[in-house]
Amino acid sequence: MADNDFSFDDILTRISEAYKDAETKVGQCNVLVIGKTGVGKSTLINAVFRDRLAETGVGRPVTQGIRQYTKQDCPITVYDTPGLELNAEQIHRVKLEVAELIEDKIILAAQEHIHVVWYCINHEANRIEEIEEEWIKDIDIKEVPVILILTQAISIDEEDGSDFLISLEKRNLPVSYIIPVLSEPKRVGRYTVETYGLKRLVEATFELLPEVAKKAFVKEQIASLNLKSDEAFKYVTGYVASSAIIGASPIPFSDAFLLVPIQTTMLAHITAIFGLPFDKAFIGAILSASIGAGGMAAAGRFIVTNLIKLIPGAGTLVGGAIAASTAATLTLALGLSYIELLKRYMKAQINGETISLPNLTRMFAELYKDYIQTGRTTPEDDDWHPREIDID
Repeated sequence: MADNDFSFDDILTRISEAYKDAETKVGQCNVLVIGKTGVGKSTLINAVFRDRLAETGVGRPVTQGIRQYTKQDCPITVYDTPGLELNAEQIHRVKLEVAELIEDKIILAAQEHIHVVWYCINHEANRIEEIEEEWIKDIDIKEVPVILILTQAISIDEEDGSDFLISLEKRNLPVSYIIPVLSEPKRVGRYTVETYGLKRLVEATFELLPEVAKKAFVKEQIASLNLKSDEAFKYVTGYVASSAIIGASPIPFSDAFLLVPIQTTMLAHITAIFGLPFDKAFIGAILSASIGAGGMAAAGRFIVTNLIKLIPGAGTLVGGAIAASTAATLTLALGLSYIELLKRYMKAQINGETISLPNLTRMFAELYKDYIQTGRTTPEDDDWHPREIDID
């Protein structure tokens, strides 16, 4: 093994360290959720975020009318107004508490601010109270973006909307979006109405968030895997550029392992963006698919040179060198393959399914070959809903 090469354990250690560094830079996202009892706020929160943030009894009271939901090592904090009923006295008190919460956070660091408000109204109630409309206008004065969410929207037509939705849109309320949502499937007679609207809510929220909150939100939300994919791809493009710079030297094949530090850091960042923990067995299985037999001692060289063989023409050059384009191609295909693999892995997790490590390594190898052979340069974009996965 060359003095500067990396063993398999070296690479895993590098990925672990890069992952820890990425976790420290995730930031913080704070969401304020307002709505009456029974409107489905807890169901909505649990449908959007990992680890079911709004489990019964988890919330910590921060005022008489506001509870705080968070978990250890989770960069999301949800502030909720539980038990909110539309009587003037209670509404006035909670409105003051919400105003104070927003104002108190403003004087703190940006990551402590309330970053977005989800104002929830039951769509089937088919009305918005005057006091609710006034509250939305009061929040607007605080310059915090508001999304009006029509929860439990069972009877709405996704394309044409509903009379209630249309009437709300005509009111010109000071909200950024009005989004109907069904957070969990509902049985109506003999039929089941499937969930919808969560992906749109998540992507609209992301658009409104300040930079300090975006990474945290992307990491913890599970309603849009495409959003995770898109954010991960932004990192991939940066690492591809770095690989091209190294390859511009160019690199002798014997020194191909010089690309490994860039590529391992890239894999760590993608893992963090998808909100997955660092799992040595999982990462090790993926890397082993690239190393092949006998490569554990000099894993860095084996990974890169084995991947090079898949590029038409590049692996047949004897005594040649890795050009900038080849280095960039290797890194891009590796990043895209890993993103697509994590999308499939998370789809299975959400559906309560399991993909074995041997199947994961097989998927990764097939994805890498496909990206190399087709020359595709962007992640796959698909509208996925639970249960739509084939893990055979």
